[in-house]
Amino acid sequence: MENIFDNNRIFQSVWKWKIHIAIVILIAFVASAVFSGPFFITPKFKSTARVYPANIAEASEESESEHLLEFLQSTDLRFQLIDAFNLDEVYEIKRSEKYYQTWMLDEYRRHVSYKKTDFETIEISVLDKDPERARDMVDSLILYLNQAIFREKAAKDMEKALIYERDLQKKYVEIDSVELIVDEIRRKTGLVDYFAQATTATRGLMDAAAHRGNTDPAEITLEALVDEGGLMRRNLKLLEDLEVAADTLRKRHEKHYSRATGPITYTKVVEHPFVADKKAYPIRWLIVVLSVLGAGILSVITVSFIDYIREIKSGL
Repeated sequence: MENIFDNNRIFQSVWKWKIHIAIVILIAFVASAVFSGPFFITPKFKSTARVYPANIAEASEESESEHLLEFLQSTDLRFQLIDAFNLDEVYEIKRSEKYYQTWMLDEYRRHVSYKKTDFETIEISVLDKDPERARDMVDSLILYLNQAIFREKAAKDMEKALIYERDLQKKYVEIDSVELIVDEIRRKTGLVDYFAQATTATRGLMDAAAHRGNTDPAEITLEALVDEGGLMRRNLKLLEDLEVAADTLRKRHEKHYSRATGPITYTKVVEHPFVADKKAYPIRWLIVVLSVLGAGILSVITVSFIDYIREIKSGL
C-alpha cells in the first residue's frame, strides 16, 4: 500500500488508460456544457448600486455605514421588498407552506446581498432572471431604506419637538406674567425706559438746579425710580432672559419639527443600478472547467487504484 501514490505507477496507469480517461473527460465536458445551459439552469442577471450614508449620526461605536447595514438586514424591510415584487411567485414558494417565511428568507439571501466596501459605502446587489426587475428591486431597496430610517428618526425628532413646544409654551406664560408686572409698574409710575429715564431725570435735575428752574418733574421721576426702579430693572432683565430662552426653544422646536415632517434623504447614491445586458449566473466556463478537472482527477485516481489492486492480486 505504501507505493500506491508512486509517480511512475500513476504515469503508467494514465498512459495505459488514456483512452478511457479521455472519454470520461469528454463526457464530463459535454455534460457540464449541456447541464449548465439555460434549459437546466435559469440564467440570472445582476444589478448593483453603491450608496453612501448621509444625515446619520453615529450611534455609539457603530459607524454610519454599519447603521445602514442594520436597516438593510431588518426582516421588515426584507418582507416589504418581497411583498412589493411578489417574490413568493418569483421563487415559487407558496404562502400556505408551513415554513414559508424560513424558505422565503433563505431564497432572499441567495438573491439579495449587501456589504460594506473599503470606502465606507454600502454595495447592494440583486440577482434575478429578469434584469429589469433586478434593477427595480435595487432602486426599491434604496427607497425603503430611506423610508425606514426616516420613520425611526422622525419619531424621535417629533418627540423632541413636542417637548420643546411644551417648554416653549411654559416660557411664554412666564413672559406674559413678567410683562404684566412691568406694564403695571409703567402704569403706576410712568416709567418706560429705566436707564434712559434715570439718565435724563438726573441731567434735568442738575440743569434745573443750576439755572434755578423747576425741579419737580425730575424729582418725581427720580422718586419713582427710587421706589419702583429696582423692581422695574429686575423684571426687565428677567424679561430679556426669558425672551432669549424662548427664542432658543423656538429654534430647537422648529429644527426637530422640520426633521420629523421631512422629507430627508439618508443615502447618497454614488453608483446607480442599471439593466444588465449579460447574465451573471451561472458562469458556464467555470462549471465546465471544474467539471473537466474533477472528472480528470477522479479518473486518474480510479485507474491508479485499479492497477494497484491488480498488482496486489497478481503477487498473491
